[in-house]
Order: sequence, then C-alpha cells, then structure tokens
Amino acid sequence: MVVLLLAMSGQADALAQPGRFGETPEDSIRALRNISLFGDRYRQQNYEDAMDFWRLLIDEFPRSSRNIYIWGETILSHMIETAETEEVRNAYLDTAMMMFDKRMEAYEGSNFGDPGNVLGRKGLFYFRHNRNINEAGQGYEALTESIRLSGNDPSQAVIATYMTVTVGKYASGLVDSEHVIETYTWLTEVIDKALEKSQSDQLIQAREMVEGLFADSGAADCDALIELFSDQVYASPEDVDLLNKVNDMLTNAGCTDSDLYLAISEKLYVLDPTPQSAISISAMYRARNNDEKVVEYLTEAVEIQDNPEERANYYLELAIIANQVKRDKQLSRQYARQALNENPSLGRAHIHIGTLYASESNCFAGEEDAEFKNRTVYWAAVDRFNEAKRADPSLTAEADRLIETYRIYFPDNETIFFHGYQEGDTYTVGCWINETTRIRARR
Repeated sequence: MVVLLLAMSGQADALAQPGRFGETPEDSIRALRNISLFGDRYRQQNYEDAMDFWRLLIDEFPRSSRNIYIWGETILSHMIETAETEEVRNAYLDTAMMMFDKRMEAYEGSNFGDPGNVLGRKGLFYFRHNRNINEAGQGYEALTESIRLSGNDPSQAVIATYMTVTVGKYASGLVDSEHVIETYTWLTEVIDKALEKSQSDQLIQAREMVEGLFADSGAADCDALIELFSDQVYASPEDVDLLNKVNDMLTNAGCTDSDLYLAISEKLYVLDPTPQSAISISAMYRARNNDEKVVEYLTEAVEIQDNPEERANYYLELAIIANQVKRDKQLSRQYARQALNENPSLGRAHIHIGTLYASESNCFAGEEDAEFKNRTVYWAAVDRFNEAKRADPSLTAEADRLIETYRIYFPDNETIFFHGYQEGDTYTVGCWINETTRIRARR
C-alpha cells in the first residue's frame, strides 16, 4: 500500500525524509494518501473537496509537498471569489495569509521559502482579493518587507502594486503627501540600484509606472516637495545623491521655476559644470530678469562648450541680450561677429547685425549732412540681410522681407547726385557702424 502511494505521488524517496511525512510509517502513509487525493481533486478543479485535504496537509504535514502552497493559491482564490458572505470571504483571505506565513516557516533556508519572494506573493494575493484601502495593513506590510528584502532583484508587480496602494491610501486620507514622496523616493532608489546590475525591461517599466503614479497622485505638489526638501538641500549642499534625487523629483513634478530648483541646479553645476546646465541656469535667471547672471552663465557656457556651432548660438544669445538689456549695440555686434567666427553659416547673426544697423536712424545727429548720412545706414543693413541669405538659404524669405522693408529708406538719385555720388560707388558708413558698402538709390 505504501509503495503504491509513493508511486502515485511520484516521490520514491518519501520515507527517507524524516519529518516531511511525519515521524512514523503510519504518518507517511496518511500523508501520501492525502497528497494523492488532494492532487486528484485539484486536477479535477473540485476545489471545495480539495480544501479538506489541503487543510490536513498544511496543518500536519506542511513540508510534504510544495503543491500545498502552489496549488493552494489557486484553490483559495477560488474559495474567496465564490464565497457567499463577506465574513466567509474574509475568513478564506485570512487562511491564505496564514498559508504564506506557513510556507516561510516550513521551507526556511530554502529558495522556496525565501521571505522576499513569499512576502511579495502574500501582498499581491492580498490586494488581488481585497481592494479595501482601509483594511490594507497586513498586505501593505508584506509588500514593504518584500521590497526591503529583495535587494537587487525587486519584483515589478510588487513595486507597482505597492506604489498603487500608497497612492490609494493618500487619496483616502490615510497617509499624507510626505509618506507618498518618501515612498516614491525609496522605490526609485531600489529600482535604480537594481538597474545598475541589470538593465531589465521589467525594471525600466516599473520605474516608469512608479513615476507615472507619483506624478498623477496629487502628492507631487511643488509646495509639498519644496517644504519637504528645502532644509535637507541647504543643510547638505555637497550631497550629490540628494541633489540629484530632489532635482529629478522637481523636474518630474514641473517645479523647475522654483528657487529650490535653481539653487540645486547651481550646486550641481559647481560640482559638474556642463554647457547644457549653464544654459539651463541662464534661462532660469532670464525668467527672473537677472541679466547679470544670464550673461555670466552664457559666458561660462561658451568657455566650456567644445562644439563651435553651439558656441555660435550662445554668442548670438549674448548679442541679443547686449542689445535688448544693455542697449549696447557695438557690444551686441561684437558678440554676433564672434558667432559668425564660430559658425559662418549662422545667417541669423547677419540678420541681427543688419537689424542693429537699421535701428540707427539718427546715428549722425548734429553732423553736417546728417539727413543723408542717416539714410546710408540702410545700405549696410541690407548688405547684412543679403549675407544672411548666402550663409543660410532657409532665411531667404525672411531676409527678402527685411530688404523690402528698409530699401525704401535709401536716398533717391537726386539726393545721391546732390552729395556728389552716383550709384555703384563705394561708400563707408560712419558712426560706430564703419562699414564699406555700395551706393544704391531708392526704387
């Protein structure tokens, strides 16, 4: 009889494992008989009858078969979902929680009983069958401990469920925004450490899911983030990990116009200066109308940028600022010329210089023949617009519109002749412009 039961269960070494099937041959026979009957009922999907054998096995022979736990999840899920009353449903859920605890106890020290894995399964099972956030205690605790114990191999499902429940608890008023922020911070740190070991698609998806849940939670409020992290940041200005963490959180929450974000950006720039971060900080100061700081960081960006085309763009920004803010047209032209030295194809720098010239409609006030000389600046301006087209054909339409706008201010033939010139002659425009051009009459 014993041999028959052993064959049915597929465990020929059963009696050689003291404790697994009891302490006596009679225990072993009883255990193996119930394992066989339990398996038959399970395969027939007769889960109600299988429960009777399952209860005996988990109570008396908890190490007799791993199927007690593997199949037990399916059976208990069925019993929970088909329960006729809430009381019965909760009783089966409690039984399931006990099963996971029993599994860790029975298989302590083996992979099958690994707490990180089993507690994760316990928490997932709980929230699969109980979505009442107000009664989330033991499921939530199980997930917390699972993540803590999983080290560099966290479960995507566990992390996603944990963040989902945290956000749900916040929405129900059970936790405050600080708890949500701390949870988000912890989970992203766990995932990032795991990603250092393996760039798993599942982990990447888990991070995206956590970030999405956090962003949509309402807890990622700028005021809450700033209040929570300001003191930490100012107290530990050299803590790069903290600075990067808060920087990412403020970025994801859309808090990039805050003073805290600016302070962090400047601290990170000191530790690791890059052209991109200098430009970013410059833009933040521009929004604050702090022109000195804008110029300071743009100038630094130029100095540390290796790409000449990017340097040219920075110089052009400096040219615009010098004109709009400092009202210094000569300095503005100087920057624009530096931009062209870096990138001769930057036609917009030519347009900028031409616009500077065209704006000097009263450059020769008080001089003899001032009215005529004031019109000569438009020759120099149009020259710049023509240069813009040659440097960058994509600017042709814009340059042509500017040419048509300003050529009407050219002096007419009669005026040109009166001053002793004729069309086609070379002419040097004075004032600060000091450009040699060609005389043209208004058409």
